[in-house]
Amino acid sequence: MDRQIKIKNNIIFYTLLAYGFTWILWISAISLGYKDLSFIEIINFEFEDLKEVLAFLLFRLGVYGPLAAAIITIYYKKLNIKEFWQRITNWKIEIKWYLYVLLLPIFINIIVVLIGMLIGIPLNNFFNSNIPFNLVIVYFIYELLTSGLEEPGWRGFVLPALEKIYDAEKASWILGIIWAVWHYPYVIFLYSGIGIIPTIFSLAGFTMSIIAQTFIITWFYNNTKSVLVTILLHTWLNTSTTFILGNITIINPAMGIIPGLVSWGIVFVLLKNIKRR
Repeated sequence: MDRQIKIKNNIIFYTLLAYGFTWILWISAISLGYKDLSFIEIINFEFEDLKEVLAFLLFRLGVYGPLAAAIITIYYKKLNIKEFWQRITNWKIEIKWYLYVLLLPIFINIIVVLIGMLIGIPLNNFFNSNIPFNLVIVYFIYELLTSGLEEPGWRGFVLPALEKIYDAEKASWILGIIWAVWHYPYVIFLYSGIGIIPTIFSLAGFTMSIIAQTFIITWFYNNTKSVLVTILLHTWLNTSTTFILGNITIINPAMGIIPGLVSWGIVFVLLKNIKRR
């Protein structure tokens, strides 16, 4: 019992650090007038003034909250840093998992496209991210160095800790909620101006989508024990979604729920295979 309490306290300590680090930076950036610039605007450095640059940098630094919280928690709580590092750098896994990383996000997004076409959305409304396809590798690297580096926190620290006291299914629910709520200041910022009730529904839909992604990433982690694989999956999922779905949720907001539903379809297939090892 004492061991479980200690693990739970470590998770709470970590979560508060991750939220505090990220939310302080994100809220500071928003208060400075942060604008959600497109990738093309970012790489072309199309900032109006130094204040906008500062807001952008603060916001991007906020992404590293989960990573920073993991490192601080491990050192402060005197946990096993070597084990943490081994999980991150473990690349010696079966080649099929790298193929799954490549193919599953594409499969999910293509299913979303097909569903969209079935309900009457023209094909030309997809694949229109406004980022040229010749920049896909550059965008992948950008996602790898930003969103991908959330994974050492979520799957490198929190998931293994949760699975010491819960089965994989319950651990995924808990982590999914933690991960979703961590995004809330950004999501609320994105939907600001549409009204309280639409924002609440948007947060609910976003939360369920993130929880579904959590189950999928748990399946990858539990079968490989590699955080590197989850970093690549997170990065490629964001990248492929950007290039395949493009601006579809802006063109047709009703499509926002479809990726989440498709992800839950994958979860129901995988659920029996998600297991603690």
